[in-house]
Amino acid sequence: MAKMTQEEIRIAGQAAKDAYYNEGYDAGKKIADQLEGEMIRRGNTSSDDKYTFRASTSYSWSD
Repeated sequence: MAKMTQEEIRIAGQAAKDAYYNEGYDAGKKIADQLEGEMIRRGNTSSDDKYTFRASTSYSWSD
């Protein structure tokens, strides 16, 4: 599987942030956890990737 682009991470991260604002913390966290898992599977674990995740989701990477 190819790595996710920064734009793909930002778009998916925005979905997590939107879910947080519309449905609450748990809904947003569920999407953020799914995104983190997909990023790990695709090898997106660089510091830049983690920064994009944090900036777009407002959730912490779960090191």
